[in-house]
Amino acid sequence: MSIYVSTSSAHVVLERWSIREAGNGQRHFVGFSILDCDGRVSTPIRSFDPVARTGTTASGSTYQLVGRAGHDKDAEYVWSHAAKAWNIETWKDVTQDLVPDWRQGLAVDKPVQDD
Repeated sequence: MSIYVSTSSAHVVLERWSIREAGNGQRHFVGFSILDCDGRVSTPIRSFDPVARTGTTASGSTYQLVGRAGHDKDAEYVWSHAAKAWNIETWKDVTQDLVPDWRQGLAVDKPVQDD
C-alpha cells in the first residue's frame, strides 16, 4: 500500500470513517476514500458540520462522510504511519462525541438523471 501526501485541494468522500483527536487537540478524518479506493487520513480539521457530515481541513480539502462510521484496515494502516510522521503519541476516537447519529448511514448524493 502506498502512502502519499495530497498536494492539492480536493473533494474526498469517505466511508467506514471515524474522527480521531490527537493528544494536541487536533482532529483528523480517517476512512476509506471511495473515489481513490484507498485508505485516507486528513490534515487537521478546520470546520465540521455533523448534520451534513462535511468538513474542511487545513490543506483546503473538503471531506464528505457517507455511510456508517466504522474502521477500515487500509485507513488504519495510513493512520498508523501518519501518526508516526506527525509525532502523534496519543489519540482517541471522538466520532460518537461529534456525530451523535454515527450509526446511521448517510447516502452519497447521486446525480438526478433526466429521462
